[in-house]
Amino acid sequence: MSRKSIVVAALLSTATLGAVAGMTFPLAVAAPAQSAQARVDAAYAAMGGDKIAALKTITLKAHLAQYDPGESYSVHDPDKPGVNSSELIQYRDISRNLTRNWWWDRPKNDDGLRRNYYEVVTATAGWNVGNEASNGRTPKRAVMLNGVTAHTFSGKRLTVTLREQERLNIVPAMKAHPDRVTAMADQTVNGKTYPAVQYKSDYGTFIVMFDPATNLPARVRTPDWDALEGDSNYDAEFFDWRDVAGTKMPFHIFYTLNGMTICDMTIRDVVANPTLAANLFDIPADQLAKAAKPMDPRVTPFHWAIRRTYSSFYMDVDNQYGDEGTSPTIADIGPYISETQGWTHNTVFIDMGPYLIAMEAPNDDGQAIAHLKVARQKYGNKPIKYLVLSHHHVDHVGGMRTFIGEGATVVVGKGDGDYFRKALARPQTQNWNAPSKDKPYKPEVIENTGTWTVKEGNREVDFYMIDNPHADDMQMGWLPDLKLGLVTDIWNPGPPVTASNPNLAAVIHAVDKLGLKPVKFAGGHGSVGDYAQAERVVKAAEKK
Repeated sequence: MSRKSIVVAALLSTATLGAVAGMTFPLAVAAPAQSAQARVDAAYAAMGGDKIAALKTITLKAHLAQYDPGESYSVHDPDKPGVNSSELIQYRDISRNLTRNWWWDRPKNDDGLRRNYYEVVTATAGWNVGNEASNGRTPKRAVMLNGVTAHTFSGKRLTVTLREQERLNIVPAMKAHPDRVTAMADQTVNGKTYPAVQYKSDYGTFIVMFDPATNLPARVRTPDWDALEGDSNYDAEFFDWRDVAGTKMPFHIFYTLNGMTICDMTIRDVVANPTLAANLFDIPADQLAKAAKPMDPRVTPFHWAIRRTYSSFYMDVDNQYGDEGTSPTIADIGPYISETQGWTHNTVFIDMGPYLIAMEAPNDDGQAIAHLKVARQKYGNKPIKYLVLSHHHVDHVGGMRTFIGEGATVVVGKGDGDYFRKALARPQTQNWNAPSKDKPYKPEVIENTGTWTVKEGNREVDFYMIDNPHADDMQMGWLPDLKLGLVTDIWNPGPPVTASNPNLAAVIHAVDKLGLKPVKFAGGHGSVGDYAQAERVVKAAEKK
């Protein structure tokens, strides 16, 4: 698994560290042969020593290859497909801790186009100019600026960005705050041993590993929560150190999550101490006055913000699941079946009489808690026996641990059983919404190898594995007595279908292959859609 990311004393958005099964977070221990501060001093000297302070401003260009293992086609090949590439031009006023990032030729996944925008980052506020969310989803607080959409950062996004900037400027940060540096035992990664220290900043805890030959930082790790992987190690590896005005700077940075590539970034065209325009870092006064301050890193979804920003699916709100001030509701979509609505992702609840079946656990355990709350208002304390995950993508499975804490057995697609058993067995020390320890947490996983059926009295629910271009583990739900299908991502039922696409065609072909006669479809997005109308569009397109 591979991929890298690079940025210099600057910004970006990526980070994560945690514990994986059999892995524990290294904690501060008795000082090794060389003290923690001696390690920092040696690294500072190797990077240029006093010349670092002479670097007041800097500009650079960078190319980023970006990946999201939580959205891969298969859990067995998490680097494919990548989420494409981006170009970055960055301006930094180091002396005032100000950054302006000009992003261009970045993916915009809802229409296949590319997007360009810029952002200003300060210690107390962030400012984005340009619509970076898919499907026009910008926060209600957005304003128009010179004909384009602009908005302040959410507190969560600001914390993510500031932490990632600090990761790339970690040695000067530790030098400036020796009281935050603690000795650690040497760390071994991929068979190589590094001297290391721990650094606690306002934006999280870093484990800094040094190259014993050069004293330069080799790998900077953070403990993070990933809603699919669990407690995880998020690493930035530094390569290709070059001289910049007498200081050393990495021109290649490679980011990984539990060894899986997240970003591969290559820097070029670095200019030291350029003269920067006085208004380059301006944020309108009225927006600055009400901008969100950094969020507590202990409740910040670092990887959600990093990877959704890469792909343009990030809605920059602290609510995370929908715009600020919104909350989920639950609506019947047929007899004994309901779905949550009001946020970007749905959970479907099927009443089997003595128990419920849930389909989808979107985003993270915070959303699962909210969805269960509205389900309890309708169904009381009826137990949830099964949680069916249509496919492995993190935005539809991240809340699964909450359902397990309620006693649900998880049903996953063909080939996913071992992956989910391992992921669900990992620690949750970084999960701020972890299930209560008062409830038994016993993950049980069923793998659907083709068809999985539940019958209870006169109620039957079937889940079929179907071929499609979105994910190789896709399950489609079917309630025969209601003639209702359930599907996620490959069709968002609701508005009239006006054009065919390969994902929608996969639904129609699966229905034909299975010999089903649906009337309606619902699922993980949207509301309820008319099947006959979707079928007409697809088959008309295929006749052309």
